[in-house]
Amino acid sequence: MQRKQVEPGRKIEIALRVIPQAFNYATVPYWLSFGGLWALIRNNGIIPDGDFDMCTYYGHDFKRIEKAFRGVPGHYVMTKAIVDDTNKDKALYCAYSSQEGYLHICLSFWYLHDGIRYYCHDQHHEVEGVGVPQSGYFFRGVPAYCVEDNPNNFRMVEWPGINQQYKIRVPRAAGVMLDHLYPDWAYKKQHYEVKPGVIIEDKMVSYHRGGAISPYEVHVSSMNDWKNEGHVKRELEKSKEKWLIRLKNGK
Repeated sequence: MQRKQVEPGRKIEIALRVIPQAFNYATVPYWLSFGGLWALIRNNGIIPDGDFDMCTYYGHDFKRIEKAFRGVPGHYVMTKAIVDDTNKDKALYCAYSSQEGYLHICLSFWYLHDGIRYYCHDQHHEVEGVGVPQSGYFFRGVPAYCVEDNPNNFRMVEWPGINQQYKIRVPRAAGVMLDHLYPDWAYKKQHYEVKPGVIIEDKMVSYHRGGAISPYEVHVSSMNDWKNEGHVKRELEKSKEKWLIRLKNGK
């Protein structure tokens, strides 16, 4: 079921409180991405789908992070985890829900391969609880330098309409990331009959509509397939072709 958009208010403020608290307790680096990052930069802080999309690096202990979220306000519980079929102690994606009705938090564990950081999504919504997707792993990526593990690559920023003391960690190269994930994210079209000199902000919509895409897409049946360079190369060739078609069609 599609979640409603969330405007700046108590739910976002609570998320901005608990996210740093949980990740700092778990001693795990993190950053905001996807719809939340777009909302922060381009949509006046209005989250389009009701999820807070957080990220970290592949290999961090997802069970430790789960424990940290259980201890923050909102009583967050892990409702889903996509794990590595070759090492089930490593996760690629986790979801946390608040028992008190606060914002759903998604966490992607970004996998590094040949200069690209990839996140994994459950394209067919197969996993319930902790498990391995039967159809394999669907990855999309951005250049690794955008989120390289270096404090200089990130900063804490305020959220529009939220008390300034609550901040969220974001990549400084956010524009490059969004260029890969949401082409034309920076531009809006006027979704109404224009009157000269009149701008109606809430009737202007982003040129990019829909979920994230990427010129770097790789599907693997098993995480072992990342060792098959021929397979990865073929997947990337297909994804680049699909990417160029989408850009040409403006979708």
